[in-house]
Amino acid sequence: MTLRSRYLWQIALGEQPPAPLPSDLASVRVGLALGLPTIDALVEDGTDVGSVKYCLDHHQLVVPVEADTVHRWKAPHSNCVPAARSWSCDAGGYRGCSGLWVTRPTTNGTAVTPAGALHDALSLTRARLRTASGSYSAHQGTRCA
Repeated sequence: MTLRSRYLWQIALGEQPPAPLPSDLASVRVGLALGLPTIDALVEDGTDVGSVKYCLDHHQLVVPVEADTVHRWKAPHSNCVPAARSWSCDAGGYRGCSGLWVTRPTTNGTAVTPAGALHDALSLTRARLRTASGSYSAHQGTRCA
């Protein structure tokens, strides 16, 4: 598995985040294929990105966000869970999660990634990936090139 990024990250192995996080937070879980380019897009746009956990077993990202996010998330590309279940990707199965945490060296104390910015970036990245893969276009009646 390749964890590609155009930006510098610091890596911390372990189940706990490298920097203290607020106890009243939520976490967004998303697959690596969508999550990695989304996180890069946020960094590129200048959005402060907090610590991110890579679940190496289930190929998912866990992104801590503000606590008031869970009830309003409602996204088809990811899910948002309260703090009590935040650190595992919850992909199920007999294997637990093992992963690593990454942080930007220039986070300036940013604890969590802004939920609104993450939601918008996930939606835009998902739309770009679907278009690039040749999704069906109802307007043309054929597959896009």
